[in-house]
Amino acid sequence: MSDQVALDLFIQDFVNTNKLLNQHYTWDQLSNRRYVEDGRIRVFSFVSGGTEQLAVGQMLSLPDADWFRIELTRAIPTVEEHRFDILKLLQQRTHTGLTVDISTASTVLVKLTTRHRGLANILFVVRDIPALTNPFLV
Repeated sequence: MSDQVALDLFIQDFVNTNKLLNQHYTWDQLSNRRYVEDGRIRVFSFVSGGTEQLAVGQMLSLPDADWFRIELTRAIPTVEEHRFDILKLLQQRTHTGLTVDISTASTVLVKLTTRHRGLANILFVVRDIPALTNPFLV
């Protein structure tokens, strides 16, 4: 696996295996404002690399748009450019733009924007800190 696509595959692991209260949320449900309540913090579990991990999601209602913020933790590879080819294919029918912002060496922001009123913009925040794991599985 190339380090350039490592974060893309990690986000795909979240999209494909996420669970909240034993229910999987598809991409359409994650991006649809109807399925996500404002302000509530949700803790998803998902599997990546054979390890169960946790992700934190929260709908943020801002004056100009709604954003569903999903925070993930993973070691961030040091590369010139992170590629999100799979995510670009996935978001084509729901979102109009994808931008990547590497604010620090320990945080990567992936922003998916939409103009559709029924959908929310999505912000993946990938932090380079020890992974959040489920303490009940230890």
